Amino acid sequence: MRAWLQNEAWRLRWLPLLMAIAGVIALYLLQEVPLLRRHALLVALLAGLGFFVPGVRHRLLILFAYGLGLYFVTKAIATWLGLPLGGLGAVEQVLWLILGLMCVVSAIGMGRRQPPEWAVSLLMVTLGLYFANFTYAHYQKNNWLQVMAGLGLMGAAFWHAATVWVEAEHHPKAPEKQEERL
Repeated sequence: MRAWLQNEAWRLRWLPLLMAIAGVIALYLLQEVPLLRRHALLVALLAGLGFFVPGVRHRLLILFAYGLGLYFVTKAIATWLGLPLGGLGAVEQVLWLILGLMCVVSAIGMGRRQPPEWAVSLLMVTLGLYFANFTYAHYQKNNWLQVMAGLGLMGAAFWHAATVWVEAEHHPKAPEKQEERL
């Protein structure tokens, strides 16, 4: 049992997937609680502080990609099935399904000790596409503050994806350096 728990596939693939499933279920159950909804940004920012700790950044990225992918896919499928968890528009339900699958592929790619650069780039492109949709939806509603935030987040995601991609092609790093950058 101990060897199984210390197995790399368990720690980098299966445990994050199971935690993401539990997190998405908890999200659906708790999203209607007013206190949590009011402080959702604070909770997200506190969880995001882990990305600044190099020792857990890699595992958090995998967990984040699985969780986001599962959330996107379940929202799209719930919309197609007419379930109350859905509520997406016609374009969004197709886009969110594609984005969800991209996130899951990214998480699977990152589930290695030395993840390939394309996995992180794919996650950033996925986030950029999500924020492009977010920006357009708020532009249609004339919410300019959200449009500016969406443009900034979209630009940051695409910029990060491009820099990771270009650095990987022009300056191949040693495997130890790749893990530090994540």
